[in-house]
Amino acid sequence: MSVERPHTPFRDDGPGMYGDDLAHVHHAGFTGYVRGAAPAILAAAQSAGIHRGRAVDLGCGSGVWLRQASVAGFEALGIDRSESMLRLARAAAPEAQLRVGSIYETDLPECSVVTAVGEVLSYVDPDTGEAAPTNLFFQRVFNVLTSPGLFMFDLFVASAGAPMGYRNWYAADDWTILVEATEDVARARLHRDQITFREIDGTFRRSHERHVLRVAEPAEIAAQLRDAGFSVEASTAYGNFELPPRRMAFTAIKDGRAAAREPSFSDTSDLPENPD
Repeated sequence: MSVERPHTPFRDDGPGMYGDDLAHVHHAGFTGYVRGAAPAILAAAQSAGIHRGRAVDLGCGSGVWLRQASVAGFEALGIDRSESMLRLARAAAPEAQLRVGSIYETDLPECSVVTAVGEVLSYVDPDTGEAAPTNLFFQRVFNVLTSPGLFMFDLFVASAGAPMGYRNWYAADDWTILVEATEDVARARLHRDQITFREIDGTFRRSHERHVLRVAEPAEIAAQLRDAGFSVEASTAYGNFELPPRRMAFTAIKDGRAAAREPSFSDTSDLPENPD
């Protein structure tokens, strides 16, 4: 006697970025990262003397930080290449302006704050397979920021320890996600495969996405920011929120006094050790 197995619809978004299913899962179960970072961003803005103006969130996702920025009195603008994420952001942050597109190709307006929380600048372009030059992008951000201006972001960074590699899974009532990550040290890339099972009308749809991240050298990133004209601090936490292993947060300030210059050893000696 044969047993008929229920059909599980399948979609493979391949190298896409946050299709409907992964966007849903991320918003439902993985916004703790940006919620943890938000108080530190607001505190850094206040410390720099920034209390109002436009706040641009790069890779804004489902709009969690946009909402908090709006509540804090900022004119919030979110940019993301995922239309699925932006549909969620419209509901989460109705007062924010939203633009769909690559953060590297979309024009950035004059603003007081720029953020990119959650490894946004680590992602390799899924269409070209290439990583945008960070030094050129940092200069773009510096040029659109008012003075004082704040640029805060985090990256997946290199380590002298063993290459990253893991498998994990997470589940809720209407979704499950399986994650496998492998690091290619020679190419400075992290490959992250994510398979989701999401309940749709009583059945579970299976989806797959592969994301590729570049592995950054913290000292190089800090030097590039200083060359662009920022004063820079790096940390393995956003305020009291400790980042996961191998992530580093950068706080870059444009204050009218930080002039572009050649990096020196002292530029990077105060960086925290790369987390293993």
